[in-house]
Amino acid sequence: MGRLVPAAAVVCALAPAAYAQSTAPGPVTGIITDAQGQPLAGATVVLNPGRIGTATDRNGAFSLTVPAGTYTATVSYLGFKASSQSVTVAAEGGAAATLNASLAQDPLLMDAVVVTGNFNPQSKLESATAVTTLNNRQIQNRVSRGTADLLMAVPGFRVNSDGGEAANSVSPRGLPVNAESGFGFLQLMEDGLPILEVGSLTFAKSDIHFRVDETIDRLEVLRGGSAGITANNAPGGIVNFLSKTGTGDKIHGIVRLTGGDQGFSSDRTGAAQLAGLQRLDANVGGPIAGTALRFNIGGFYRYDVGTRYAGFPANVGGGVKANVTYNLKNGYVRVYGKYLNDRVAYYTSIPYQNLNNPEQIPGGPDFRRGTMLSQHQQITTIPNPFNNGQGALTRDLADGQHTRYKAVSSEVFFDLGNGFTLTDNARLLDANLSTDGVYDVRAPLPGTAFAANYAALRGLGAGTPVFSFANDPTNTPIDIATLNGNGLINIAGIFPDDKPATNAINNLKLQKTVGQHQLTGGFYASRYTIKERLSYNLVLQEVANRPRLLNVRIPTQGALFGGLPIEVTKDGFLFQSFGDGLLFNSTNTTQVLSYYAGDQWQATSKLRLDGGIRLETTHAEGSAPKTAILVNPEARFTPFVGAPTAANGFGGSNGGLDGQYRTFYDNRFLQNTADVRSWDFNFSTFNYSLGANYKFSDQLATYARYSNSGVAPSNDQFAYSTDRTQPDVTVRGEIQRVLQAEAGLKVSTSRVNLAVVPFYSRNTNIAVTVQISDPNFGLGLVQTRGDVDNLGLELETTYSPVQGLTLRGIGTVQRPRYLDFNIFVPLDPDKQTAGTPTKQQFVNLKGNKLEDTPDVLLEGGADYTYHGFNVFGNYRWFGERFATKRNNILLQSYGVVFGGVAYDFDKALTGLQLRVQGSNLFNTIGFGDAAARNGDNFSKEYINGQDTNGKTRAENSYNLARPILPRNITASVAYSF
Repeated sequence: MGRLVPAAAVVCALAPAAYAQSTAPGPVTGIITDAQGQPLAGATVVLNPGRIGTATDRNGAFSLTVPAGTYTATVSYLGFKASSQSVTVAAEGGAAATLNASLAQDPLLMDAVVVTGNFNPQSKLESATAVTTLNNRQIQNRVSRGTADLLMAVPGFRVNSDGGEAANSVSPRGLPVNAESGFGFLQLMEDGLPILEVGSLTFAKSDIHFRVDETIDRLEVLRGGSAGITANNAPGGIVNFLSKTGTGDKIHGIVRLTGGDQGFSSDRTGAAQLAGLQRLDANVGGPIAGTALRFNIGGFYRYDVGTRYAGFPANVGGGVKANVTYNLKNGYVRVYGKYLNDRVAYYTSIPYQNLNNPEQIPGGPDFRRGTMLSQHQQITTIPNPFNNGQGALTRDLADGQHTRYKAVSSEVFFDLGNGFTLTDNARLLDANLSTDGVYDVRAPLPGTAFAANYAALRGLGAGTPVFSFANDPTNTPIDIATLNGNGLINIAGIFPDDKPATNAINNLKLQKTVGQHQLTGGFYASRYTIKERLSYNLVLQEVANRPRLLNVRIPTQGALFGGLPIEVTKDGFLFQSFGDGLLFNSTNTTQVLSYYAGDQWQATSKLRLDGGIRLETTHAEGSAPKTAILVNPEARFTPFVGAPTAANGFGGSNGGLDGQYRTFYDNRFLQNTADVRSWDFNFSTFNYSLGANYKFSDQLATYARYSNSGVAPSNDQFAYSTDRTQPDVTVRGEIQRVLQAEAGLKVSTSRVNLAVVPFYSRNTNIAVTVQISDPNFGLGLVQTRGDVDNLGLELETTYSPVQGLTLRGIGTVQRPRYLDFNIFVPLDPDKQTAGTPTKQQFVNLKGNKLEDTPDVLLEGGADYTYHGFNVFGNYRWFGERFATKRNNILLQSYGVVFGGVAYDFDKALTGLQLRVQGSNLFNTIGFGDAAARNGDNFSKEYINGQDTNGKTRAENSYNLARPILPRNITASVAYSF
C-alpha cells in the first residue's frame, strides 16, 4: 500500500542533503551508464552513512558535496541491478572523489523494491508474493492501447481490451468477471490507494478513470497472495501505478508528440487523413529553488478518430497530474492532485454468422475496421426516462465513456524513533462517468421475419410493414428483403447511463521493529456514494458498417385506425424505456472500515516468514424508486387486443406515454413510481494470509503462501438484484470467499531471470451479473452465485544471450472450471409451446469451463539495444475458449504481433528520441468475446442440431462478437531535458 520504511528512505535520500550540510567541503562526481556505456538518466546515487543522495542528469552525470570521510555508495536504477562500492572524500582542498558505475540489466526487476501488497517493502527476490513490475521504458515498449491492454504483461491475467483505449476487463487467475464489469476481485490503484473503491461496476470499468502517460514512474502488480490483507476487496490482486515525484537536483522532464495512421483507415480525405491521431504528452519535475520542496507535474491531451472510424472522433480529451513533496528530517509529506476529462469510444460487438467459426455477414461490418457505432445515430433524443417521460433526454454517441475525475491525495511518512514509523495515505475524489454506446441485445434476424411479427394486425385493417431510414425526411420505402445484400436487421440497445460517485479514503499504518520482527498495525476507512441512472431503450438498425437506424410504419385502412399509420418506431427507436428491460435510478452509500495487523520475521539469514490478518466491516444503505409500466389504455382498441393487465405485461390496448395505441414505440414505457425500495445491510469478513521465503543466495529463492479472503457485495448487487419472486425486495447478497495457495521459484542471474508460480484457487459464493435476452426483445440483469476453482501455472522469464539483447517469455496454463453455478434461461425453442409465454429453467453449469478464459495464454518477446537504437517486439497467443457459460459457442485461438523501434540521439541532439511502433502488425482477426446473452439462451444440443438444409443451427445462426482491435501504427518524437 503506502511507501514504507525502505521506500521512504529512498525518497528522502533523493532530497539534496545539502540543506543540512551545505558547507561540507568534499565533492563527489561521476557518470552512471548501462553495460553498453549509454548514460542512465535518473539513476539514484546514495552515500551512507548520512543517507546523502541525488539523481543523475540526462547525461548520466551527478555531483554531490559531502563532508570528508569514507562512504558506501549505492547506485540503483529501476530495470538494472544495484551496485555498491566504497568512496573516500578528501578534506577541503583535496582532490575530488570520482564514482563511476556501469549497471547490469535486471529485466524482471528482481532487485527492485516492491511497495505493493507488502506491509514492509522488499525486493521481488525476497518477497513471498507473485509480483510483476514494469518500469517506464518497459511500459512504453509494451505498445499498449490502454491500461487494461498493458496488463497483458502479467501472467495469470486474462485481459479483454477490445473495447478500445479504456472500459475493458481483467480476470485474475480464473476468477469470473463480467465483460461489462471490469476489474472484479482487483484493486486498481494509483500511488497506493484505489482510483475508486469499487472495481466492478456494470458499464463502468475502473480503468475508465485512469490513463497511462508520461507521469507514470512504474507499475507493480501483485497477483493473489497477500492482496487480501493489504487492500480492501482485492483477493485477486492489486494493480498499482506509481507516479514520478520530481527526483534529482535539477529540473528535468520530457515532451512527446505522437501521431498515428488512424486517419488513413477512415474515409476522411486530404489533409484530414494526416490528423487521425494527435497527442501531446509532457512531464517535468525537480526541486523548487530556494525551498525544501520538489515537484512533478505532467499530463496529456489527444484527439483520435479511432482505429474503427464511426464518422466522429473516438477519443478526445486529456488530463493533468501534479505532486509536491516536502522532505523532513524524519520523513516527508507529499500532496497529489489529479484532473481527468476524457472521452473514449466504447466499441461493442458487431454481427457475424456461423457461431463457432465467425464469418463476416455479406454487406455487414468487417471484422477489422467495422463498427456498429455511426454518425447516423450519433445524436438521439427521447422522452426523459428518469423523469417519467417528461422533458427530453438528448445523448451523443461521440461522448462514449466520458469521465470527469477529480482527486486530491496525500502521503505522509514519519520515523518516530525507537523503531516506530507512521504512514498515512488519504484521497478525496469526485468521479462523474456517463456512458453512451450501442449494445448488442440479440442476434440479427431477417427483416421479413421481424415484419411477420405484426401479421396478426391485418384483421384490424393493418397492411404490410414499410421500412425506411430514420434520417430520411421523405420516408422513402426500402426493400428490407434485399437491404445490403443480407436483408437483416439488428435490434440493439441504447442505454444512457450515468454514475456520479464520491469517495473518501484513508489508510493509517503504524509499524514497529522489534529484533528480527517488523510488526504492522493499521486502520483503513473508505466511504463512497454512487448514483446509478440507467435506462433500457431499443433501436432498429440495418446490418452494415456504420449502420443507419430504421423506421417501420404499417399503413392502415378502416375506421378503427382512421387511416393513420401504425408507427412501430420513432427516429429508429423500437421501444423507449422498454418495460421488459431496465430502469434504475438508485443511490447507494457504503462505508468500509478495515483493521489489519501483520508480522514479518527474519527467522534466519535465509528464511523470512510473514503473516497478516484483516477484518473488514461494510455497511451499505440506499434506495431506488420502484418501477412500473405506464398504463394509459386507448379504450376503442380494448375489444380487439385486450385490456392492459399483468397477464399480458400491461400491453393490450395500452397507449403508453402519448395515450395512442398506434404508436407502438412508447406503449410499454417504464417509469418510476412513488414507492421506493430501500436497503440497509451490514457485512463483515475476516481475511488472513501466511507466507514464507527462503533465499538460497542472491540469485535463487523460493516461496510459498496461503491466503483466504472475502469480498463483500457492492453497488451492483443492490442496484440490480431483486428477489425473483418479490421484485420489490432487494437481495442482500453474501460474502464471496477466495481461497488461494501458491508456491514459487525465483531466479536472478546475469543472464537468466525466472519466476515460476504454480497456484490453486477455490472461489465460493462468487456473484456474477448474468444478462439474458428473451424472444420479445427484453433483457434481464440477474445476479447469481456459484463456485469456481482453478489450478494453474504462471511463468515469467528473461534470457540475455548477448549484451543488449533480452528475450522475454510469459505464460499461463490453467483449468478454471465451474464447481457449482446455476443460471436462469429460457427453454430451447423446440421445447416451447407456440403461442404461450416463454418458459424458463435453471441450468447447472457444474464442470463447464469458465467463459472468456483460455486454458493457455503465451507471450514471447525480444528487446535489443545497440548504440542508441532500441528494437522491440512480442507475440501474444490466446488459446481457444468458450464465449458462454453454457460452453456452446467456441472462439478459436489467435496470435498477435506488436513491435517497434526507437532511436536516442547523442552529442548535440542528446535528449531527442524518435519512436515508431505498431499494434497487431499483421492485422490478425481474433475475437475477444461473443454475445453470451444470446448464446446462453440455448443448449449445446439445440445449437448443434441439424437444420433442413443439412447444416447445423450453429452454422446457420447469427450472433454478435467483439473482434480484437486492428493494426495501428504510431510515430512519436520526444525531447528529454
